[in-house]
Amino acid sequence: MVFAGIYPVHELKITGNKRTKGFVIERELLVSLNESYPETGDGNITSLLLKSQDRVLNLNLFNTVNITYELLQGSEGKNYVVTIAVVEKWYVWPIPFVEFSDRNFNVWGNLNFNTERTNYGLYVFNYNMFGRNHTLKTKMKTGYNSKLGLEYRIPFISRKTQWGINTLIERASQNEVWYQTRNNSLQFFQNGNKNTIQTTKAHVILSKRLNPFTQFFCGVNFQHGQLDTAVPTDDYFINNQRFQRDYGINAELRYDQRNNIYFPTKGKYLSVQIETSAWQNSGTVYNASITSKAQRFDKLSNKWYSALSVYGQYNTQKNAPYANRKILGYDEIVRGYEHYVIDGTVGWKTNAALRYNLMEKEIGLKFIPIENYQVLPLNVFVEGYLENGFANFESSDASNKLNANALFSMGLGVSTIFYNDRILRIEYSLNSLREGGFFVHFKKAI
Repeated sequence: MVFAGIYPVHELKITGNKRTKGFVIERELLVSLNESYPETGDGNITSLLLKSQDRVLNLNLFNTVNITYELLQGSEGKNYVVTIAVVEKWYVWPIPFVEFSDRNFNVWGNLNFNTERTNYGLYVFNYNMFGRNHTLKTKMKTGYNSKLGLEYRIPFISRKTQWGINTLIERASQNEVWYQTRNNSLQFFQNGNKNTIQTTKAHVILSKRLNPFTQFFCGVNFQHGQLDTAVPTDDYFINNQRFQRDYGINAELRYDQRNNIYFPTKGKYLSVQIETSAWQNSGTVYNASITSKAQRFDKLSNKWYSALSVYGQYNTQKNAPYANRKILGYDEIVRGYEHYVIDGTVGWKTNAALRYNLMEKEIGLKFIPIENYQVLPLNVFVEGYLENGFANFESSDASNKLNANALFSMGLGVSTIFYNDRILRIEYSLNSLREGGFFVHFKKAI
């Protein structure tokens, strides 16, 4: 018996997927063939398809995704016909590059944009291999730093399983080593040797999708670091040795309902990761850490959006070596403090932002010979933000005045998003040290 206003999905039509297997797209849909959904009310088909459209776009395989439905009269009554129209990206990218080697663009600017502090090489990205969303990344880099690496990512091992796997192996060397922090600034050591520090790392991570929005990850990782004999050992590795092997086992639970993982405007995100580590050279030191991040993104009105984020990290080993106590100023930055680093074994950060969508349009680029890129999705947001953070290491150098102190900042910025995943941020931030300035970034802040 079919209740009034509730109809089954009779057909799923996918168009534009010249390479991508249909089941890769269907796996992200929140509606299923022959299942019934209301046309209005809770769980209505329109809302489910809008969320499905975001999920398919988050695969990062397509420049545009458009999901529509029709309610048609069939021989056994009314039913839905759902159409998923996609425009595929170009999947093989051999990309020559030149990049700065410092933590962010502004730090490089402090060093007069020194061209000797740049890296160059070739990244080869092979996305959507076999049409199954497998990814092979090859990194070949030289210059100030050198790196050779290979990563292979399989989101789902087979068509029916919910298990996936990610493997990586990487070898890197640097012209300099960040060997200590003074006045909350990195101190560099270099002696003209390209192998001032050498690092080898590898990991194997298994993943399982528990439901459309929740994934579980578990893995093992290994890293070996080796300092040149000229580098002061001080506190860089445990036991003041010139090398250290890190062995780790980790587990993560991740809930992700964001509409765009590269620049979210709606949805929620929660990640909790636990890792146990053994740091080893002439002796062994053990550590357990928990890292978590919670975020919420809301659409307040037609053009206005809000964003909230909380991040935290805790380590049981209070005497962690310098190489293992990076918290703020690296991957996690309190805006306005880009020039500083705050090391620690415990720390947190909060972000709050109010955004206005200044522009949202698709720009025709008919002169581009690749058909897939003849339409440029473009979004521009103006943003005001408040942020604060804290990090603490009990044995920090006395010159590091920001250690164990609350950091605050505020600012205004403009974020431009190209092709849904390329970001340029230009911001003016004022921190609690009464220092203000313009900052440039190429990834999202929240």
